[in-house]
Amino acid sequence: MYRFPSGFGLVSAALFAIGAWAPLLRPALAAENPDNKGSAEPDTTPPPGVDLSKLDEYERKVFFRVVNREPSSCGKGHSLIYSVKRDPGCKRSVYAIKYVAKLVESGYTDSEIGDELQNRYHEPVHKNIDVARAPNKGPAEARVTLVEFVDYECPHCRTAQALMRQVLDAYPRQVRLCFKHFPLSSHTASRLAAEAAMAAHKQGKFWPFSDKVWENADNLTPAVLEKIAKQVGLDVARWRSDMNSDEVKAAVAQDKSDGTALGINSTPTIYINGRKYAGRHDIESICDWIDEDLGK
Repeated sequence: MYRFPSGFGLVSAALFAIGAWAPLLRPALAAENPDNKGSAEPDTTPPPGVDLSKLDEYERKVFFRVVNREPSSCGKGHSLIYSVKRDPGCKRSVYAIKYVAKLVESGYTDSEIGDELQNRYHEPVHKNIDVARAPNKGPAEARVTLVEFVDYECPHCRTAQALMRQVLDAYPRQVRLCFKHFPLSSHTASRLAAEAAMAAHKQGKFWPFSDKVWENADNLTPAVLEKIAKQVGLDVARWRSDMNSDEVKAAVAQDKSDGTALGINSTPTIYINGRKYAGRHDIESICDWIDEDLGK
């Protein structure tokens, strides 16, 4: 056991202990960047290319507190603002610092911004999602694959479909959308609707059928689903048979199983190139994530 020298008082012992353990308690971040010789002076000069004109004085203080405290998005031992100004190879930090400005403008607190950055940049987990049999739109060679897990009775999923159309219109050659079913147990008609849509998929008419399902999402009875099948021009007898087949039921069950394995417990849940989307469901936010993957 270590013994302090004679005369080593309690205050001295406490200071000694703090000094010994400090490097283990706090990562070396931007305040100790390589060019300021250990100075803890925060950098309050706006980084190039980041618009802070909409931030008031208080919000600017929040912005600079965060970007001096948060680490580089490329995993290096300096701050986010240092990374943007001194590390041109780290494009992720540029996206991250612009994201901070947007969050500050939207009224997020320091801790909330830290959580958002953690989810988006510091613990990004890329998942391999099987989309081999999933209905899809967009070119197969698209650089960005967007996977959407949905429930036909979920009102937020219905609203999200307009957003998905906007995304595909904005990136006609760069984004592919893949559709996965995740019928929630609380929604009694959603599984049948999913099976009906996959039966339509076997006749090459998933998307027109699916669009009609969304239009009737408040009343997805078997009679309504059959009416939709007729409206979109399906061979109804074949569609009925496919809907009740083990193949179609297994496809929907596999989608649900895939989502459960990913930890999904709500809908809609979106993945962008295997990374769970954690932003707001608006066109600007989701395009920001896509642009990052495209390196724009």
